[in-house]
Amino acid sequence: MPEPAAILVVIAHPDDELFVSGTLCLCADRGFEITLACLTDGEGAAPAGGPAERRRELEGSARNLGAARVVFLGFPDVGSRSAPDDPKWDEQSLAGQLSAIFLDVKPDLILTHGPRGGYGHQAHRWAHRAVMAAADATAYSGSLFSFCGRAPRAFFSWHFESDSAVLVNARPFLARRAASLDAHQSQIDSFVQPHFPRSPRKLMSAAFGYLFSWTEVGRKRVPIGTARRFFERFPVEGLMLQKAPRERAHFFAEHFADDPRVTIAR
Repeated sequence: MPEPAAILVVIAHPDDELFVSGTLCLCADRGFEITLACLTDGEGAAPAGGPAERRRELEGSARNLGAARVVFLGFPDVGSRSAPDDPKWDEQSLAGQLSAIFLDVKPDLILTHGPRGGYGHQAHRWAHRAVMAAADATAYSGSLFSFCGRAPRAFFSWHFESDSAVLVNARPFLARRAASLDAHQSQIDSFVQPHFPRSPRKLMSAAFGYLFSWTEVGRKRVPIGTARRFFERFPVEGLMLQKAPRERAHFFAEHFADDPRVTIAR
């Protein structure tokens, strides 16, 4: 029987779950129950179908990753006209709503954005602060990790905010991760749109990629173009420890210490 555990993932926008998609697949396969809480409907980048379409896309992505439930808080997106002055963006109000979710889900593990938002997005930073405030308000005693940690020799990883306490090998979940991105049809071009190499060095790199596309080193240099290629660029996910239980090991050390797909920093 699987070990009982509940996981809560707090994201700012539909499609932010892609940053931690391999980790969610790993946990879903272990039988853990995963709840996704999304703060906005992503209306700042809403398609023709509006926020409702982005909700449907996130629900489709969540099914591919094995999440049991998606909760939408309905906050206005950063960049929308109502966001700067809307009281829902008040940290105390947001933390209060998250506190209620914490008490309902009773998560053993919380995953959310990092202190600097992974790559600096304002809504991601606000989400992190609100999650930490809710953890304090509820005296949360489980493990809290943020994603977008650096992974050794990983494409674009230098851009992320800090070194990782846990590394997850997401290669076994490539098909499911690609399917989760395919579910976000309104946003997929921003992930997979290939950019023509504009320098001799980048042209040589792309040529090397095509020539050696049967290797992982080669695939990292092929222009993205597809959801599958996007995740081939990110075969390892890095997680940063933000809060650990006082009297026991953190979640991944407790549940995945002997799993070869998980590397835990000593």
